[in-house]
Amino acid sequence: MSQVNESGPETFDPFEIDRLRRLAAAVKAHLSRSGLVVRDAGEEPDRRTAPGGLVIDLDPVDDEAGGLWLTWELHPAVRQSVREAVQRRTGDAVIQASVDVHERTAEAIVCMLDVLGYEAERSDASHRPFAIRVLTGPGPGDTVGRRDPAL
Repeated sequence: MSQVNESGPETFDPFEIDRLRRLAAAVKAHLSRSGLVVRDAGEEPDRRTAPGGLVIDLDPVDDEAGGLWLTWELHPAVRQSVREAVQRRTGDAVIQASVDVHERTAEAIVCMLDVLGYEAERSDASHRPFAIRVLTGPGPGDTVGRRDPAL
């Protein structure tokens, strides 16, 4: 059930937002303990200097784009190289390499989440290329790992 927002789109109800927040915290804890650099969207004020790694974004809008999303960010130097190649409109190898890295990383993260007991899927939306939507957690309350309690 969603909440009517007089100034914009409908958002998830408070119970769903709370569930997604708990789910985000669990995902961040599990994947951090697995060795990944994980940060919340908006945590780093300057994207040009933000380290690469996994970014967690909770979109509270109750539509097909809403929910808990994970995206992989490359190192700032690589992101800059990709931007420059795109501006030059070249078929630079760095562009294809970044696409390949994003695709393979998304596959690996979905596999990791599966091992940890989460249900996740890759995005097929053009506005979130290579993103992963986390649907459910591994246990009651979406916070307990069923396969390895240490994680």
